[in-house]
Amino acid sequence: MSTDPENEYFCDGLAEELLNALAKIENLKVAARTSSFSFKAKNANVDEIGRALHVNSVLEGSVRKSGNRLRITVQLINATDGYHLWSERYDREMQDIFDVQDEITLAVVDALKVKLLGEERAVLLKRYTDSTEAYELYLKGRYYWNRRTAEELRTRLRWSRRLLCSLESIRRNSAKQNSTASEGLCRTGNSHRRPIS
Repeated sequence: MSTDPENEYFCDGLAEELLNALAKIENLKVAARTSSFSFKAKNANVDEIGRALHVNSVLEGSVRKSGNRLRITVQLINATDGYHLWSERYDREMQDIFDVQDEITLAVVDALKVKLLGEERAVLLKRYTDSTEAYELYLKGRYYWNRRTAEELRTRLRWSRRLLCSLESIRRNSAKQNSTASEGLCRTGNSHRRPIS
């Protein structure tokens, strides 16, 4: 996704959310976050990535953010020959982020010719909040949690506290954000005990 350091948390979070949504589809094999993110900022071709992850297709994209405007470009690429299976550009306002995530997820499912079974569509499109502010704070917290150095866990603590302070903008059933914020506070509180690798 985007190489802008200011937007890295957002790009990583968006990629992780799409990965998690696609992983809920029973007949779809999705590489784990740790495996797929290991190629971030590396100059590997799609064939190498496909072989390393044992996948037939690779989903890649970029995010550009200017104020409240987003431009998200997504490509689904055949890992064997490197040709595009599908590609799309989404120009949206930040408040439409949840709709565009749903659009991208369903478009990828359609491009892969995967049939959604029973309640898979509802599970795939489940939202935990309608607040873009809470969502951005959640993504920042996840970003610093995944980096796991002592300094970045302290940064996560700051974002987790801000997330908890904005609870009035989060729906009551928003357990995912509450859980992430609480996890950040707990883990950061224990980070002084041993070095974090």
